[in-house]
Amino acid sequence: MPFKPEDLKPLMIMASSGLTVAVHPSLGVKTLAELVAKGKTQTLSFSSGSNGSPGHLAAAILGDAAGIKVLHVPYKGNSPAVMALLTGEVQAGILATPGLLPHVQSGKITALAVTSRQRSQVAPDLPTVAEAGMKELEVEVLYVAMVPAATPEPVLAVLQKAMGDALEQPAVKAQLARLDLFVEAQTGKAAQDRIAAQRSRYARIIKATGMKIE
Repeated sequence: MPFKPEDLKPLMIMASSGLTVAVHPSLGVKTLAELVAKGKTQTLSFSSGSNGSPGHLAAAILGDAAGIKVLHVPYKGNSPAVMALLTGEVQAGILATPGLLPHVQSGKITALAVTSRQRSQVAPDLPTVAEAGMKELEVEVLYVAMVPAATPEPVLAVLQKAMGDALEQPAVKAQLARLDLFVEAQTGKAAQDRIAAQRSRYARIIKATGMKIE
């Protein structure tokens, strides 16, 4: 990238979302615990939307946390990754919930858990990974607005208020909920600390696997 992280500072964490851990029914597992048990006996193939995508990172975290063998298979976008799981080209995936949901509802894909800290808004019956006994698999995607680090505080305050007001609009909230996004509107030190914690946690996995963004 043509800049360093310290060149920027967070204006606001606008929203967050989780992913869904899902498998092809032919794998014969119904719970996250069963998936981990299966992964200790054989290598499991996981699709993702691309190298370095949230799904790739989540699959790597699962492999590391559970001590299972994961074969990452990257595709060009979330939709092809879902299709690969739907057709049985891969055995599993940790992918965006809205794209998986129609196939879960039709019984063609088995959903096991969501990686967010709270249950999905579009699939509330699914347990969180913490509820399924694997809190260490929590993975959230943050939607962050950043500004140059030298942005004056008064400008920052104006922008934060405008963005916060927009996120409070009922129509905006409803649309974000349909996309399974949780409104955060988090600013200041809390936002900085949350991003720093993610960076520290994910950096270890990224370095260990050598994953690159495509």
